Amino acid sequence: MSLASHLHDAAEEHPMLRETVRALADDKIAPRAAEADETGEFPWEVYKALVAADLHAVHVPEQYGGAGADALATVIVIEEVARACASSSLIPAVNKLGTVPLLL
Repeated sequence: MSLASHLHDAAEEHPMLRETVRALADDKIAPRAAEADETGEFPWEVYKALVAADLHAVHVPEQYGGAGADALATVIVIEEVARACASSSLIPAVNKLGTVPLLL
């Protein structure tokens, strides 16, 4: 196998992360998805649930108080939140987009 194929291999913790985010999404996010779509308001309860689980910005390095997750872990969080509510998935996605230039 080439080195390039190893760059996309999942880390050991990625399946556990997916399970954790999926459980949170099923429990806290999916029940509010229709309301978020109908009202068009920011889903504060979803945001609070993501913050409480430290899943709102997993890519932030540990030295800045974050989880220090890699790019694939960030994608897993966004993907699992989007599975429950597409608009709520913008919370971790926009956090990534907004903070990466600052980190760089």
